[in-house]
Amino acid sequence: MKTAHLFLAYLSLLTLCLCVCPSRAATSEAEVLMRWKSSLSSSASLESWSVNNISNHCRWIGIRCNDEGSVSGIDLPVAGLAGTLDLFHFTSLLNLTTFNLSGNYLNGSIPAALGNLTSLTLLDLSANLFSGGIPPEIGCLTELRYLSFSNNYMVGEIPYQIGNMRKVRFLDLGSNHFETPDWSRFPTFPFLTHLNLHYNELNLEFPHFITTCLNLTFLDLSVNTFTGQIPESLFTNLLKLEYLDLSINGFQGPLSTNITNLSKLKGLLLGDNYFSGNILDTVSLIPSLQILELYNNSLIGEIPPSIGLLTNLRTLALGMNRFNSSIPRELGLCNKLTDLDLSRNSLSGPLPPSLSNLGNLSLLDLSYNSLTGEILTSFITSWRKLIALEIEDNEFSGELPSEIGLLTNLNYLFLYNNSFSGTIPPEIGNLQNLSALYLFTNNFSGGEQHPTRDRKPTKYVEAGPFNQ
Repeated sequence: MKTAHLFLAYLSLLTLCLCVCPSRAATSEAEVLMRWKSSLSSSASLESWSVNNISNHCRWIGIRCNDEGSVSGIDLPVAGLAGTLDLFHFTSLLNLTTFNLSGNYLNGSIPAALGNLTSLTLLDLSANLFSGGIPPEIGCLTELRYLSFSNNYMVGEIPYQIGNMRKVRFLDLGSNHFETPDWSRFPTFPFLTHLNLHYNELNLEFPHFITTCLNLTFLDLSVNTFTGQIPESLFTNLLKLEYLDLSINGFQGPLSTNITNLSKLKGLLLGDNYFSGNILDTVSLIPSLQILELYNNSLIGEIPPSIGLLTNLRTLALGMNRFNSSIPRELGLCNKLTDLDLSRNSLSGPLPPSLSNLGNLSLLDLSYNSLTGEILTSFITSWRKLIALEIEDNEFSGELPSEIGLLTNLNYLFLYNNSFSGTIPPEIGNLQNLSALYLFTNNFSGGEQHPTRDRKPTKYVEAGPFNQ
């Protein structure tokens, strides 16, 4: 009988423990969060985190709990938090699935103990002041779908243990100081759709593992010092790409004819590299393109008339190359263009009248070419949205249309080093938003005129000397 009573007592104690322990665990989690809050130098947004409200911690700002009352999410983006993660007790919060502290002022290193949060599916520590390296323990977070350390001051090699995160879909390590790892130790990421390694200190050749990530839609390797040619496997494997940014690197070679395989591309940014050869007509077979940037390379020959097939283009940047053709009239078919840069080439001939169809332009830069002819009134009346008109250092002639005064959104008007003649239209005085006006080295007469006398001061005005 005594044994039976002891057994019943044990069952009662066990039942009590099962009822009480989760509550105690929850209280412990709240205490852990309070200790971390107290370590922060700025935490005004965490006013609801209070010892007087510790039993209601699931209602604290930025805290989400699961059905058992355990903390499963910490979401505090742009909360004005300053301090470190040194006193964040990760091992007491093992049920976390989301951890978002982006856009704060947190500094110091990323603790290795972060690797204990093996249930995490989202980790976002972007836009802070973190330094140091990525701890190899990051490889323990095998459930992660979203990882961002972007916009910090982190250093060192990207740990190959990231390759353990086979479920990751979004990986952003951009805008840090990461160095090149042994890319051969990185496997394929079968679910990865977004990869950003922008603005780091990565060099050597294109990382091969990237070309095996067949679900990529976004790839940004810009502002590094990668070299060599782009592997053909990028153009044959990554058929889902919508955005490709390899600008400001040391890539070289001709543009691949297989680029047409990337038929879903909306943004192709290859500027500031060492690409050579011609712009292939095949580029025009990607009708979804909205951004095409090939500036500052060594491309030669003509701007192909087939460029006019890219009717969805918003940005076309071909400046600082060696193009030596005229501007094709078919460019006027790209009437969604807002930014057009053909500067610093060897383009010649007059502007085709079809450019008057480009009524959405906000930036037009044709400077430093050998373009001739007059600036037609139809151009000026169509380009009413222009913010910057830069046509300096060409061979334009004729009088400047008085309709120039209709371009009231202009901030920058650069007409110098041409052969414009006649008087400076007084209507320039209507351009109240001008920050810089350069008219010198032309054949304007009436150099004593002051067309800007009745308008607010312009920061930079150089209207002479003129050839009279």
